Amino acid sequence: MLELERRWIEFNKNSGAIVAIQGLVKADVPSPSHNYNVTLPEPNAPYVAGQMLPISYTLPDDTNLPNLLSLSVLFTTQDPTLNFTDIVITSNADISQGFSFRRTHNTMVYFEHQLSYAIPNNTLPGNYIVLFVDSISKSNTSVPILVRPYAAPVTTLPTNPNRAHPSNGGSIFAYHSNDVQATHQINWTLANVSLALLLIACSAL
Repeated sequence: MLELERRWIEFNKNSGAIVAIQGLVKADVPSPSHNYNVTLPEPNAPYVAGQMLPISYTLPDDTNLPNLLSLSVLFTTQDPTLNFTDIVITSNADISQGFSFRRTHNTMVYFEHQLSYAIPNNTLPGNYIVLFVDSISKSNTSVPILVRPYAAPVTTLPTNPNRAHPSNGGSIFAYHSNDVQATHQINWTLANVSLALLLIACSAL
């Protein structure tokens, strides 16, 4: 067990050094028992009510881990002005060491688990905590985050200036009243001309 903890702590230190060298902002939060590391959310990172809160944690390669770790995850706050009731994201976090969760870093093998939590729309803006609770070691790991107010999505209706707007029951052959009047006037003129030609022809007989 001591050798495992030594390797795991060494892995954490090496990971931190590599992260610093690469200039990444991501920072793992190790648990007091060294039985897991929290990789998401990032400490003090801002999130928005109504959106997803990503959560991930890594576990050491240890077949005895189920006897050492029993993990639950809560969404809570220490700010009494928020009038917030703790929410249990999961009461039995997955600590399995299946192949699909297996990751390697240099020669170190570890297992990564991910889940997400939909922050309610009505969550008041303020400082909150994603709390990892280990019921076996009786230790907690707190990751502070900032929740910003909910912003309703803006929806716009598509507009097309070339779109046809049928009228008169949806017929595409609708006539304007002025067009109908002009058609009647042409028909009346043609009738008068035809009558006049007929009269001229009769008088010539």
